Amino acid sequence: MTTNTPDNCQTCPICRVKIAHDDKVYFSSGQPGTRARLYARVCQYAKKAGCINQNKEAIGTLTKSDGFSTGEEIKKMLKAS
Repeated sequence: MTTNTPDNCQTCPICRVKIAHDDKVYFSSGQPGTRARLYARVCQYAKKAGCINQNKEAIGTLTKSDGFSTGEEIKKMLKAS
């Protein structure tokens, strides 16, 4: 799946994700997301110099849905269905 991205994006030299000036994040696949989702799923673990998503003010507030579900959360969802 390819995602159309605007021309005015910054590309992170670490993970190659594209971030537009409106802070919309374009992943290599899937729907665009937020800086918070990118940080929760990639940046907090990569911790490499040059990452363009380390400014806490730009990232904003992380929510539970920004990160990945834990094994226990997945088990609960499967039992409920």
